[in-house]
Amino acid sequence: MIYGLALLLALLGLVTGVPGLRQILRMRRINQNAGSTTGYVSSTGNALGWLWTSDFGSVTRPNIKYESPSGKEMALEVATSSMFTFHRYEAGMSVEVVYDKSSPWDAYAQPEWKANVQDLWIGLAALALSTALVLVGRIFGL
Repeated sequence: MIYGLALLLALLGLVTGVPGLRQILRMRRINQNAGSTTGYVSSTGNALGWLWTSDFGSVTRPNIKYESPSGKEMALEVATSSMFTFHRYEAGMSVEVVYDKSSPWDAYAQPEWKANVQDLWIGLAALALSTALVLVGRIFGL
């Protein structure tokens, strides 16, 4: 029983932590040559339909419009599919957008940094708890 719980926690840690880490690494690469602007959320629709995903949490894809340094309007689609974050964006809301100056289409919304760091910590905590459960199981011969 304890090993089954440890396996589930390890899977939760990997499913939550690995995507968070990948996004943080992407954001750090963008920050090396970063510019910043303000964008606005134009829509916050659900890509799969609310009936299909209502049992699995909130999966939305807000569309954020921002202006590149050359004056061209760009669009950024943010996938807020983490089960630990809910409705961070509302239509019409202004959001800081950080973009790579050499490729302004490579961008992220500033609130996503904090959300991905939170996902990484949750993933690491779940992996640590999973490891602790396996050690307890081994020590007490469960």
